[in-house]
Amino acid sequence: MTAASFSGTVSRINIEILIRDKGIITAELARHLAPLTCSALLKGLPVEDRIHRFADKFYYIETRLTIGAEKQRTAFKRGDLAYMTSNASVCFFLREGVTPPLNPIGYVTSNIELLESTTPGDVVSITRPPR
Repeated sequence: MTAASFSGTVSRINIEILIRDKGIITAELARHLAPLTCSALLKGLPVEDRIHRFADKFYYIETRLTIGAEKQRTAFKRGDLAYMTSNASVCFFLREGVTPPLNPIGYVTSNIELLESTTPGDVVSITRPPR
């Protein structure tokens, strides 16, 4: 099955970020940003863990996937998604900022406000949407 089966294009793959008892955030992985990272993450889905906060810049969940550095950058905007190689985590950016180097992987496409209502310890799942 190809990535095109999930979203209509090969380079952008729809995902859902479910915050237990709060709601669903939709997002997309942008394969061109870090193709190896996006492929490994897709193969590892679903991923579920408790959410953690990094300063006031982003939330993250640990994936337990081993993925190396790829096309890393340090500047991110509100709504960006990234992969942190140092602790195998997917990061959800709440505001613009500079961070240690991360693999950029995608963008939140709707309901980002829901992230602001999460608290450390909330359970978050990343999945592909139902077909």
